[in-house]
Amino acid sequence: RGLNYFYLITFFNNIPLITKSYESADEYFPGQSDPTLVWEQIFSDFNEACQLLPESYVSPDVGRATKGAALAFLGKSYLFNNRYADAAQKFEEVMGLGIYELMENYGDNFTEQFENNKESIFEIQFSRDVGGTVLGWVDAPAADWSKTTARAITYAPAPFGWNDIAPTQWVVDEFRQERTISDEDDPRLRATIYYNYPGAMLYGQSFEVVYATDLGKLGVKKYGNGDSGRPDEKDWRSGINERLMRYADVLLMYAECKNELDQRAVAAQYIQQVRDRVNLPDREAEFAAFSKEQMGEQLAHERLLEFAFEGHRFDDIRRWGWLDNSAKLAELQSHDAEFNSYVEGREFFSIPQGEIETNPNLRQNPGY
Repeated sequence: RGLNYFYLITFFNNIPLITKSYESADEYFPGQSDPTLVWEQIFSDFNEACQLLPESYVSPDVGRATKGAALAFLGKSYLFNNRYADAAQKFEEVMGLGIYELMENYGDNFTEQFENNKESIFEIQFSRDVGGTVLGWVDAPAADWSKTTARAITYAPAPFGWNDIAPTQWVVDEFRQERTISDEDDPRLRATIYYNYPGAMLYGQSFEVVYATDLGKLGVKKYGNGDSGRPDEKDWRSGINERLMRYADVLLMYAECKNELDQRAVAAQYIQQVRDRVNLPDREAEFAAFSKEQMGEQLAHERLLEFAFEGHRFDDIRRWGWLDNSAKLAELQSHDAEFNSYVEGREFFSIPQGEIETNPNLRQNPGY
């Protein structure tokens, strides 16, 4: 319940809060609750889960929610509400478990081969080998549904997938702001994006051959099966687990808390820990001397590179207040024309029309 409400409130903000079974017809159509009350329930649910869940599981239960997952999401929930000291404490508890570490190879976080690895705190389990054969794209879940994810077919560049998600050149340029210690591109770039570099391959084919007439083509590699030997994603079935919480996120969220608490030397240490994994230069002393505003900008850059296309960026932009800042909004629009359609209120999704028609006590979100 805590996890579901976390996503419901970050997606929609104005939602009903239901914590018990209906006892009378009057309760069948609950109105929307004060978001503050929903957040309090989320805090309570995650806190209770922290007390009840084990630190780890053995097969066949690997992948179930653990104490670390509950602590990390509780910390993230506090962070989203600017409760920095509370959030930092929970992230310290996650680190104190001594269970999690960064994977040596960044790209191993997005493949089937290294699922439920030492960096993964919570991930949704998918498999091509369990469940039924029905893809299950619409209607209510049924026993004959396949237990696969649609992310690969939607993310994969044409002609291998639908190309629904396409990187901007700005994102590539952000990756190229710094070279590694060995004077190479940040390795996260190649693990995240298909682009034209010497020897670039995707789905067993040469980039230069596939896109001979469009060598500037950019596509999403992360969470795809381009290195698996499969020719494309057009069977719509991917068994790659979706990582909802990685240890790298805990480290960078902790750094953000420490910056807000004016402990920039500590923040710098944890930022550099994430950078070290991808062999970027040691700038810990430089970062420690930053102002709070400078450190905030650096953290925004570091989070962009670490979590590109993992679904965190818009939540970050919203909670940092960038959509309410005309200068920041103009900067976003210069990077991505889709921000030109933003109007106040659209920092959250619209309430689905079907829900409004079913429940007369629901009201549409502002901006729609």
